[in-house]
Amino acid sequence: MASGSLQYDAAVGGPVKLPDDIDSLKFNEERVTELKSLLRSVASTENQTMLMHQALPLHMRRRAMSYNPKRLPRKFRGIHLAQYSKSGIPERRKRPSRKYRRKARNLLKEYERRKRSNVWLETHIWHAKRFHMTAKWGYKIPYTATNKGYRACYRATAKHCLLQDISYYGCIEIQGDEDTLKLNLKRFCSEKVGLTIAAKAFLGGKRSGNVWIFEKDKYPNQCIGKVRFLWKSEPSTDGRKTLWLFAHPVFYSKLVEELILMFDLKNAYRNDEPMKVEITPDLAKITKNHGTVRTPKYSNQSTAISVTELKDTMNYFRLTGPLSHAVLSKALKPYSQLDSKELNNWFSNWIEIADNQKTLNEQSSFWEQTKNLTSPGELSSGLVVGLLVEDPRLNRPKKRTKALPTTVASCRASLDTGIRLTYSPIWSESIRNRITEEMLSTHELNLLRTKESLVPGERCSSEKSIQPIPILLMQNSGSQDSEFKQLGYGAGWDLIAPSGYGLAIWQTLILWGAKPAGLKEFDMQALESGIDTTRVPDTILGQSEATLEYEQCWNKYFAKPNNRRINYKKLAIASPFRCLWDQLVSEWVRVADCNFYVLRDQEVLSKIQLALNRMFNLKSAQVPQSSLIPVYLSMKTRGNPGDNALICLPHRLDFRKNKQHKQGNDSSPVYTEPLCKDLQQRERHQLRRQHLQELKKLRSRRIRKKKALQRMTPGTLIRIAKPQNVKLIRDQLTKMRELWLPAKPESIRKQCSRECFGYITQCQFSLSEAKVVALGYVTAKGLEKLFKTCSKGTFKVLVRGTKSRCYRFATIKVRTD
Repeated sequence: MASGSLQYDAAVGGPVKLPDDIDSLKFNEERVTELKSLLRSVASTENQTMLMHQALPLHMRRRAMSYNPKRLPRKFRGIHLAQYSKSGIPERRKRPSRKYRRKARNLLKEYERRKRSNVWLETHIWHAKRFHMTAKWGYKIPYTATNKGYRACYRATAKHCLLQDISYYGCIEIQGDEDTLKLNLKRFCSEKVGLTIAAKAFLGGKRSGNVWIFEKDKYPNQCIGKVRFLWKSEPSTDGRKTLWLFAHPVFYSKLVEELILMFDLKNAYRNDEPMKVEITPDLAKITKNHGTVRTPKYSNQSTAISVTELKDTMNYFRLTGPLSHAVLSKALKPYSQLDSKELNNWFSNWIEIADNQKTLNEQSSFWEQTKNLTSPGELSSGLVVGLLVEDPRLNRPKKRTKALPTTVASCRASLDTGIRLTYSPIWSESIRNRITEEMLSTHELNLLRTKESLVPGERCSSEKSIQPIPILLMQNSGSQDSEFKQLGYGAGWDLIAPSGYGLAIWQTLILWGAKPAGLKEFDMQALESGIDTTRVPDTILGQSEATLEYEQCWNKYFAKPNNRRINYKKLAIASPFRCLWDQLVSEWVRVADCNFYVLRDQEVLSKIQLALNRMFNLKSAQVPQSSLIPVYLSMKTRGNPGDNALICLPHRLDFRKNKQHKQGNDSSPVYTEPLCKDLQQRERHQLRRQHLQELKKLRSRRIRKKKALQRMTPGTLIRIAKPQNVKLIRDQLTKMRELWLPAKPESIRKQCSRECFGYITQCQFSLSEAKVVALGYVTAKGLEKLFKTCSKGTFKVLVRGTKSRCYRFATIKVRTD
């Protein structure tokens, strides 16, 4: 019941008396017109400020409503589509389903698109499912396996078989007169380093070798890198000799340019005028080819010398370990179908040539005799074997099997001149191309087996007509010095196969027990074997890798706030992220601009090692003063200094303290660097304060300017230009970074209390030595001073990490890489 008292309504005024009841039917009829007008205004889009999906209650809104009408209630979808079409935005199509994207034809298109930025190896798909991939040197290369396999990879190199795909190494083919090639190629290397490309041991093609390549007549300076080479055992039809060089992709193009300059070549696929000898040729113009040219060729018509780039046209696998020979003997079965009348492939024409039948018989006999060798190290160093094998897909076990030699063999491979072990059809470009074109795909092979094979796993009749594959095997001898490393460690085979069969051979080797590895395992092998190939300071590869690593560490360091950075000035570390070799050598030689190089003279290195064994006088070795000597360090106690660690000269007091630690069984550091004062700390704080004040002044100036313009034109929105302080901030950043870590420190030799005379390039725990070992380089003058300091006992140096103040002793040996 409503109150009977009088009420006052402010809008109407006066007394109002409410009724006691309401007629619902009459009330609803009066409200119908109001509801209709409300619905019309909601449906109208003329004066509406919000879209349909924005006008919904909060509990009904979804983030995807703006582009997906199905997220809206059904009765509002029409209005939403009308608003969406008027905005001019095209309708968003639904992403194709995964089933559609995973179809074979769509996958191939996607693969071709992704290959444009980086070249894929033939085993890329296999690796991408099991390895971390990294983009390096224009390739997508497997870095390391996703599972924990560091110790397993070491065991494979020591007792089993480790497999790596190094097909990114480029092959360069050189053809010409033997005497001309020998005379000119000698200028790229030196006999002081070891056997050259023109040595008699390699000219017959029975052995392959490794050699350090320098720029023409620049030895010992301007080192390009280390390459593997192989001569063809038989001359071509026109009497010319053929040489293959396998080079790392970092200096591959540099090596091609040096060969062009050496032999005065021009592009064989361009009709340019011949170059004059006295004018330096335009290398960019010579090496420029059309995109369809897969194997660029450069030739000289007067000397009949040609250079052909065979990069990305062959597969290159490396097998390391004692069981690598057993894996190959199980996976590679010599081809025995010698009835060529029923065949319709390249073999039917090739076998008709004289002596080819005899060659196959000799190679098959050699492979049968050596199949039970316990290690490739039992064969002659650098032995080359050419084989004609069956398709590896026909010789696979049903499940992964560990290949082992059946009996212990006591034979030794003969290298008589009558045995044509090295001859192989893979040297012919036409045969290689035909093999790739006529290769039977795995799908086609499975269809043949489905139709003709009555018993699963048994050979079918059509498999006899599948073309054979020519391959080349090059033996790696491994360690040859038992006092330095275990004899034969690192021995194995390098396998070269035609393009197209990379994945087939790879999977077969895996099923026969080979352990797959990536790029990271090369560092492990270098440390365990004591042979550095990627971080040599005077090579193109070593300098590029050092620069890349320096940039990554530099950016990571300055991405941290000031209170989270290690203050290397207090630790007395001048260059924590790179080794400043040029400045270090210059300070020891006391010459402003000193061109350093790594000492590779085998005779001088052996004399230095004899001097370290106190069997020779170091002064009589006549070590070049501007050279870096490669050394191998072994930590005497605990501690892992890490990469870029300092190699320092010890004091007399350090030896006394080390003797006291030995007597007391103490593993503490021999010496601890005292904390230094950071002289630039106050300057950095002052500079930062001034910079912030300057930015604050500029901001206040912009605000005052905006307010003044606003007062002049009231009622309008004022916008002013963005602050032009980009250069100011960039200069401030450069100054601050220079105060934190100067690009060129004042001193490298005397940066701390112990004189620095070398750097460690790689340091890690060695599983073969059961202690921390390191690869590094020291200066010649510093080594002479070490001989004066260490008057008796073994020679020891002090090693200190970049993040520590502790010095520890390490023994030193000379490496002959």
